[in-house]
Amino acid sequence: MSKPKSGKSLPPLTDIITMLEHISEARGVFYLNLFITCLAGYAVNLWLGGLISSEELRKYFSKLCEVLISESYELDKDVMEIVTTLGSDTITEATYDEIINKILMIFKDMP
Repeated sequence: MSKPKSGKSLPPLTDIITMLEHISEARGVFYLNLFITCLAGYAVNLWLGGLISSEELRKYFSKLCEVLISESYELDKDVMEIVTTLGSDTITEATYDEIINKILMIFKDMP
């Protein structure tokens, strides 16, 4: 992948953690799953557009995964799997396609 263009990036992880706390307390698991799924979709689209590197994406979701596990957030298995996959060292371009398909399936299954 070519060098990322400047201008777009993922929201600061500290802001995301604050949002997670608020969403979890105020809205519950459904909205927490929705928020994380949308964040993952946004991140993959930034990567596909060349706006962030694979390494940035991996580091971001690796840290997010640590926070989700350490704070014991209740997420659906599929949503947590997306976060874990995006944070892994073995991610490939084909994996991004699988993640997008999984995100679409999650949205289809939502009430």
